[in-house]
Amino acid sequence: MAAPGRVCLPALLALVCAGCDDAGESASPASASVHIEDSAGVRIVEYDGMPEVPKLSLAAEPLYTHGARESDYTFQNIDAGDLSGVLHPDGSAVIADWGNREVVRIGPRGRSSELIAQPGEGPGEYGGRTPRLIAGGQDTLLAHDTRNRRVLLYAGGSLMRTVRLPGSADGAGSLLLGLDGESHLLMTSSWPSGRRATSDGRWTTGRMIRVDLDGRTADTVASYDQLPPEPAVRTSTPLFRHGGIVGTAGGEFVSGRTDRPELVWRRSDGTIRQIMRWHREPVYTTEEAWERWIACMRDGYLQDPGMTEAMVEQSLGRFEFVGDEPEPLFGRIFGDDQGRVWLGNWTAFCYNTPSYTVIAADGTWLGLFEPPARFAVLAVAAGRVLGVETDEMDVESVAVYEVVGW
Repeated sequence: MAAPGRVCLPALLALVCAGCDDAGESASPASASVHIEDSAGVRIVEYDGMPEVPKLSLAAEPLYTHGARESDYTFQNIDAGDLSGVLHPDGSAVIADWGNREVVRIGPRGRSSELIAQPGEGPGEYGGRTPRLIAGGQDTLLAHDTRNRRVLLYAGGSLMRTVRLPGSADGAGSLLLGLDGESHLLMTSSWPSGRRATSDGRWTTGRMIRVDLDGRTADTVASYDQLPPEPAVRTSTPLFRHGGIVGTAGGEFVSGRTDRPELVWRRSDGTIRQIMRWHREPVYTTEEAWERWIACMRDGYLQDPGMTEAMVEQSLGRFEFVGDEPEPLFGRIFGDDQGRVWLGNWTAFCYNTPSYTVIAADGTWLGLFEPPARFAVLAVAAGRVLGVETDEMDVESVAVYEVVGW
């Protein structure tokens, strides 16, 4: 039995690796021709095109919504792309609201809410912006307090343990992504605040980091291409930049570069288990899309009472139209409780609901999830999706739906 005030990590994390069996197979075949081989112990999956897969969608009615009733928690601003939500198998959810700088737990039927964390320096409090949230199985939760370099462990909405991350070079400046099944945090180095131009065309290197919560040790287990080189002289900025994206699924790292159609699965020790490649024609930004994005960004800037027209024009003047460089192939990677990868399509700065390609642990393309407008995905568990719904008045609610179309 675990000592009072502590969480027995192996027991709480037992569900993390569901679906991460190396030999796991999927029952949903892809229509595109696929070649599979084993190269030095690494599974290679290569499609000759874009597989045709079933269209996935939300059920007609949600299992519940929270945020619209007078008795509900009032959300201000939820960051849909930065591990701001967790959905547990019983239907309960935890949301980090950036606008209120609070973390709130929603009951399994969406009728109750409970504040479990707020900014500060005391026990159960966090510094800076809202923490990154990941599920630890059942009703357990880990929240990464990036400013104070510590992880808060919750069970049933109650704080059970606080673990300070190692202060070594590996532990500092890193972001929590997920867990493996052996009490290890899977993290990645954060994007550098400054970028140095290179003349040899090499990308800057990011690090994949495994942290032992019990021993509180951190090890860099692998590296990846993080940011491309920049010209030595640049007077403006493209609307988008390519980069390396890293997520986790089934207790493994999953990474890719947004300029090439390829994903790499790495075990938590950094060894490569699988590489998946597909073929897709590049997509280029049109001037019409560019003008739409700039107009949307202008509207967003002007909602800030501290921004004047001159300041807005100065800010927008930093961006440039780049029509001869392909857009990023994807913009987000995260995993569900079955070890499946949800690969989000790329969207520009302004609000645009992304779709997701769902990929099994063995590299099989399972479906294309197309959410309705004004619905942004936060997390997926037990065949359900937790997301943010925004109405015509920009009021946010969270909702849980069943996924249909498998």
